[in-house]
Amino acid sequence: MTGTSIILKTLLIDKNLSIEEVSKGTEIPKDEIQALIDGKSKLFVDQAIKIGEFFSIPAEFLFTDSALVNHNNIGQKSNSNSGFIGSYYNTEK
Repeated sequence: MTGTSIILKTLLIDKNLSIEEVSKGTEIPKDEIQALIDGKSKLFVDQAIKIGEFFSIPAEFLFTDSALVNHNNIGQKSNSNSGFIGSYYNTEK
């Protein structure tokens, strides 16, 4: 399982979204999103940007090796006190 697949699974659960909803919102085909979730496909930069914009997270986060360690910090349903990822706002433009 990849960091990307864990992050995507967690975001879907925490935001109560379906793959179809993410596909529509990101304009990434459903089968590509499913392949990312299943760890059968590598994430491309253009996909990361679209997913990042959709979930209001930095696209770079989807590529982090530490995602496997930090996945419990994502989402309001986590046991972490660090806040949920939806609260991240990048003020630098």
